[in-house]
Amino acid sequence: MHKKIAKIESTMLGFQDHGIFTATLFMDYGGSGQGVGGYVMGTHSGFITRVLKACGVDKWEALKGRTVFVLTEDESWNARVIGIAPLPTEIGEQFLFADWPAEGNAVKR
Repeated sequence: MHKKIAKIESTMLGFQDHGIFTATLFMDYGGSGQGVGGYVMGTHSGFITRVLKACGVDKWEALKGRTVFVLTEDESWNARVIGIAPLPTEIGEQFLFADWPAEGNAVKR
């Protein structure tokens, strides 16, 4: 697992194509960026709860501007994002995306 420091530039929580409810974090690596998440939300809010806990906040609106580690499979520029974690000096807890669908809360689109 590899860690990249990123600032949450913006977020999207809402409906996309055909009324699909999704949640995405848009990360700024300082010169490049990436969308993280994009999970289809069912009737469960587990993904949202886990993102908030990982970032140490209690409201979706408070995510913007938070600096976190983006966890990737390896160090390559196009490595798959596997989770997020707080910086050592910040409150929060690591969130590995693979753990969440196992809880029965999501379908990756």
